[in-house]
Amino acid sequence: MRSFSGGLLAPLFLFWATFSAAQGRSAAPSPVSNIPLSGSTIALHASSTMNVASETGGAFMSSSRCDADGNLYVRKLAVDRPLLGPVVKIDPDGKRTALFDPTAFSQLALDRADAFLPASDGGLYQIAQSGIVKPRIYVLHFSSDGSPSSSTLLDADFEVYTFAAFADGNFLVSGVKRDLQNKNDRGRNFTAVLSADGRELAQLSFEAPQESAMASAKNTNDAAKAPGLDLAEAEAGSDGNLYVMRFSSPALVYVIGPSGKIMKTIKVSSPLPGALPSAFHLSGNRLALSFWNNENQRQTVVVADAQTGRKIASYADPTGLGPSFACYSANEGVFTFLRLGEGNELEVIRAESQ
Repeated sequence: MRSFSGGLLAPLFLFWATFSAAQGRSAAPSPVSNIPLSGSTIALHASSTMNVASETGGAFMSSSRCDADGNLYVRKLAVDRPLLGPVVKIDPDGKRTALFDPTAFSQLALDRADAFLPASDGGLYQIAQSGIVKPRIYVLHFSSDGSPSSSTLLDADFEVYTFAAFADGNFLVSGVKRDLQNKNDRGRNFTAVLSADGRELAQLSFEAPQESAMASAKNTNDAAKAPGLDLAEAEAGSDGNLYVMRFSSPALVYVIGPSGKIMKTIKVSSPLPGALPSAFHLSGNRLALSFWNNENQRQTVVVADAQTGRKIASYADPTGLGPSFACYSANEGVFTFLRLGEGNELEVIRAESQ
């Protein structure tokens, strides 16, 4: 593998830059309230706004995530160590309940840490790198109180860009594989399932859909370095599978089993002309996908059946809730958006249909 500069994970962005929307965790299937079974578009309106101050002296970074209990996981830009910024866990009342700091794994001598996601035990997974010329790639596991729990060295001979974790402990990783003896080799897209101890179990292949401009912007200028599958939009379902959205038109959501088998592919089209998928969340047996039209800065959220992809409802954003769609609760019919406010405060906006 090569260094982060060659491509472990996407570059870092602040909240006021390009948004990579936050992740939610799935809840057990349950009845869904406040979702009219209608083909019309329903307006979303803010029902509450909560301001969360930055405690680490820097701005918030994309992306953030949330879990089934409504906790937010937000990464901060620490000005003294911008590549090793901590992740803060914020409860629904706006109180910080844990700080996940990669520098706590001092024995690994990490140079950089990036993509993260909540663990089923209330802790956190995060991918990190030690070394530049011959980097060692780790998946860090933090306990629910923020203390370091374990680290897994990935036995991967390719450049890792993004990752996600199955409920059984396996990892899904995506990146680029190269012939290191050939300096002109631009590499090929590569996605694989790794075991909990870092061994490769299976390789995955995907048909090449029409990639969106947003997908291209999220990756490097060298198209050969783009991940085969961007796992920034990946969430674990109650069925033990991972649901992964691809930034294509129409949006594709792959349902991937822990063995690496693609169980199904769900296709969801945008009701908004010229809009491309920007984020999605899984709640019970519902998918909520955000589509964003960059030209007129308009957003529509589509709620669909997680098994069939059947559209249930469309929600418009007439008041400008912001392009960072963070969480979705099917039970409550609540959509959560994030926006950077004054003084680096994070605005947490809960929206409902009216």
